[in-house]
Amino acid sequence: MTDFSIAKFNNYQEYLHSFTTVEDFRYLPFHKTVITLTKLGYREHRTFYEEDEFLNVKKQVEQLLNPTVSAQIYYSQYFKGTDPALWALAEREHGNVQQEISTIIFLEISGRSGFSMSGYIDFEASLRNYRFKGPNAVDWKAVFEERKLLKPQPSDIVFYDWKTRKIFANDNDNYTVVAHPEHGLMFAHKGDHKNIPVTTKKNPFSSNVRRSMIRSSLYGFIILYDHHVRKKT
Repeated sequence: MTDFSIAKFNNYQEYLHSFTTVEDFRYLPFHKTVITLTKLGYREHRTFYEEDEFLNVKKQVEQLLNPTVSAQIYYSQYFKGTDPALWALAEREHGNVQQEISTIIFLEISGRSGFSMSGYIDFEASLRNYRFKGPNAVDWKAVFEERKLLKPQPSDIVFYDWKTRKIFANDNDNYTVVAHPEHGLMFAHKGDHKNIPVTTKKNPFSSNVRRSMIRSSLYGFIILYDHHVRKKT
């Protein structure tokens, strides 16, 4: 089990010092004596690490707390089929993980009741949520393996249940949902503050997005909205 208590120490000296008290130096004035007693296990019941062990554990903890993009798993590697919708998502996964592009997926499916559910899914946020085992996470490995179908959920940035007529709109760390009085539903990207419209009609924000409608044997039709994220200079 990873010892996350190590994360609070900047270096090995701070770690050693954490085992000592003011009383130690009153009755055991020699620093080496205090450390020797600590190593022998007379001070506390927690595990004591030698310096090389401490550095290895600290490195492991930092990697877990601050995962790098290079350590990411790309679930599209499990796609071995030919479905055009999954093929299109597989092509976009790397760009979304790298946050070079931001893809919103529009999807409509029929439920068991015969009524449809539709929604707009933030691809990058959904991938990240699954990677970190968040609530309502989509199993993207199973989706790309075609063992499970991708379905819109009330936790997506927009979800509409045609049976209950309930609509859910959820801002996340990528987007704010906007109801524009003239141009309808939009998503304002929090990274570069660009508005992403979903309408097919020409409007002042049309150049911010590339809209692709894809026919799929698994999903009928899906629509992908690709926004190239403008990086800060």
